[in-house]
Amino acid sequence: MNLYGWPFIDALASNIAFHADASPAANLARFLAYCLATSLGWDLGRAVVTVALTLTLGTPVLRALRRATRRAAFESAVTFDPPTP
Repeated sequence: MNLYGWPFIDALASNIAFHADASPAANLARFLAYCLATSLGWDLGRAVVTVALTLTLGTPVLRALRRATRRAAFESAVTFDPPTP
């Protein structure tokens, strides 16, 4: 999402806007400053919560899914009984 908006912000916004004549290194520095100014706090918070939830809930959820797969008997043959009158 950061790359979606970054090239289109007004060049007069500040030194974080994309500049077509700048070197790739300078634009990378501008992009990092843009990420820091706009969304780094939000992205870091989401990343920390995702890692914490994955570490705490990952194993129990995978166990439950494996148990459900074994109990569901997906490989059993499907049969259709004729309708009863």
